[in-house]
Amino acid sequence: MALDGKTAVVTGAARGIGYAYCRRLAADGAHVVAVDVDDPVDAVSELTGGGDKLGLVCDISEPSQVDAVTRTVLDRYGRCDILVNNAGIFPFTDLEHMSIELWRTVQAVNVARAFAPGMRAAGWGRIVNTGSGITLTQNRDLAYMTSKGSVHVLTRALANELGDSGITVNAIAPGLVATQGFQGRARPNGPTTDEVFARVTALQTIKRQSVAADLGNALGFLVSDDADFITGQILHVDGGMTRTGA
Repeated sequence: MALDGKTAVVTGAARGIGYAYCRRLAADGAHVVAVDVDDPVDAVSELTGGGDKLGLVCDISEPSQVDAVTRTVLDRYGRCDILVNNAGIFPFTDLEHMSIELWRTVQAVNVARAFAPGMRAAGWGRIVNTGSGITLTQNRDLAYMTSKGSVHVLTRALANELGDSGITVNAIAPGLVATQGFQGRARPNGPTTDEVFARVTALQTIKRQSVAADLGNALGFLVSDDADFITGQILHVDGGMTRTGA
């Protein structure tokens, strides 16, 4: 398998896009460490293929908890080869209603990073961040848009810093994805989730809803040897929505 013997850490892994990442990494042969603020043990138990599977509870906005996860991974596997920074929150808020506490939480969770020093020492690594196509839209969710813009900038900055160490850093920017995290949510006094999906799908060149496996497939490529010469890129996986100027 393409990732046989590699160790992959995925944050925000208990469900949705993060879980799809775990499924793809396991299928490709990696040891998978699923990290989430919600207990990911049950989700990990359903993964098939690959090597070892481990679920860890962690709030990645808390440095002490991130340090504990890092120690656990290094003690158990000796290294982290692939880091997928996926954890994020998406509050519906604008400038008037955004608290300082909410701003700090969104930034802390969405712009997290770890394990780069060990990858540098090993001379090989893959870091993939989850950005968002929202940065190219006229959406009014200020905190979320800014946090994801920061992820994109962080991706390019880390690619510049780590490229000479054999580490590639890229970001996957989804469009609107049919996940548990979004289904059933609606902006107060706004359209329903079904109405939002219908509007977004109409703007795509591929006329279907995006599912989490679409992102898993993109991840499988970016962490493979086939992507050795690709770094600092924001890969939009959105059915052509950004292409059509949505």
